[in-house]
Amino acid sequence: MTGGGNCTVAGVKVTHGFELHCDASGSNNLEVNWQNQTGSHRFHLDDLMTAVCPADPSDLEEQPVAGFNTYIGAGTGSFDGASGATALWTFTDKGEPGTDNDTFAITIISAGGTTVLDVNLNPACTLSGGNHQAHREQ
Repeated sequence: MTGGGNCTVAGVKVTHGFELHCDASGSNNLEVNWQNQTGSHRFHLDDLMTAVCPADPSDLEEQPVAGFNTYIGAGTGSFDGASGATALWTFTDKGEPGTDNDTFAITIISAGGTTVLDVNLNPACTLSGGNHQAHREQ
């Protein structure tokens, strides 16, 4: 799955971009940026730990047909440049256009165990800009 975009949750604008594979051994990238009352923050994925790519038949992705439309993953990386952070996320591809359809949820936990960003699944954040695109693994 590839894509990115932004949404605003609880007054915090969260921007993200990614290229993630259902096979955790592939090349995977995720960058998340946000600004809140404590300043501007960034998470950068270093290692993908888990990846699950199910198909939700109520929200089938469109062209190209990939066979899945949801990406659930977890990985470790850096938060504001400090290694040892963890992220857990769910991205959906709900067809075209991505804006106003595709969603994401993400929780980022610092190396010290503090939750520094929490975009819940209920409800997940709907993109106000951007697109998620599921792709068939080659």
